Parts: sequence; structure tokens; C-alpha cells
Amino acid sequence: MAFCPNCGRVIPDGMVCDCQAQADNNPPAPNKNNIKKQLVVGITTVAVIVILCLIISSLGGGYKEPINDLVKGINKNDYERIIEAVVPKEYLKELKEEIKDEDENWKDFIDDLNDELEDSKEYLEDEYGKNVKVSVKFLDKKNVKESDFEDLEDMYDDNFDAEIKKAYKVKVEMKIKGKEDEDTEKGWLYVVKVKGDGWKVSTFDDESGLTSFADFF
Repeated sequence: MAFCPNCGRVIPDGMVCDCQAQADNNPPAPNKNNIKKQLVVGITTVAVIVILCLIISSLGGGYKEPINDLVKGINKNDYERIIEAVVPKEYLKELKEEIKDEDENWKDFIDDLNDELEDSKEYLEDEYGKNVKVSVKFLDKKNVKESDFEDLEDMYDDNFDAEIKKAYKVKVEMKIKGKEDEDTEKGWLYVVKVKGDGWKVSTFDDESGLTSFADFF
């Protein structure tokens, strides 16, 4: 099972995603979208891929809450909930204002993302059967190393103009289950507490470590 690097959909091994085939035949026109919109789409797509790549619910507040919200957003096909689990609220407020200033509709923006998420879930149903659900179990948490925390501080300052107060490395057990099959795998995620906001899911790569949001678009 593989993931499209452009839209994040699950695609069968050896196949090419429809969006890539279309892009090959029809080179895209210059992108007129603003930077904030591209950033939100990029990082929330990354957040979904992180969950799905772990093979892809429990209750809990605090640092557990954004991970739970991310999973619930996937299960309920609610991309706005996924965005809110990842993006600081002040940055999200600015994004909504910019979309409004461009005479675009926030609901239409979210509906388009929900359609993409629904397409990805259809691929999962081909693999696991109907009624696919993702669940998460929390196993452990650790304070991040000082050097990693400094990297996180820089990343949130550069991308969101936001300050973080705490950060944890959280070990989770992810399960994806359909009517025909299921898979479970353990892995680590980062969560950060944004000053004046709350806990958010951050990006984490178990091999290369922290990665800037800007690297994904």
C-alpha cells in the first residue's frame, strides 16, 4: 500500500494516482492560492498521512485531545476538525479572513478537502473492507529533548508566528479496521502546547526526526 505524494490518497502498489496522471497530461496553471491556504492543506494532509502510515477512541483531554480529534476527523470525514487539531487558532483565523477577502467561501474550501478525504477512505475500503475505522490507544509519553524542543520552537515561530510552551513525544497504538481485515501498529507522534491556544498535533518522522511544515508543499 502506498500514498500519493500530491494529495495523500492511498493507492495500490505500483499504481499512479489519478491526480498525478492528470497533472502529467495537463500541466497546472500558475497557482493563485495564497501561502496560508497552501500551508494549511499541506500540513493537514501530512497529519492524515502520519496516522494512515502508522497503519492506518479513547477519551482524554490535554495532550491526548488533538490526536483524538485528528482520528475522529478521519472517521467522520470532517477535515475542519483535522485542521483544528493541527493549526493554531490565531493562524486559522487569519486564513479564514484571507479566504473571505478573496471572495471565496470557507465552507466550499472545507467541502473540497472533505471530498479528498472521502476518496482516500474509499481506497482504504478496497484494502480492509467497508466501514473502515481508525482508533488510537495511548501507551506512553516523554518530554522531548532540549534540542528537539528548540527545533519545534523555531518551526512554530517560522510557520505560524506562534510560541509553544510544552512538547511531548507520545507513543500510540493505531488500528485500522474494516469488515474484511485490520492492522495495528505502534509508533510515536509529537504534540505541542501553543501559548494562548492549546495542544496541537505536530509532524514527526521516526527516522529523520522533526521536519518543517514548509517542506511538504
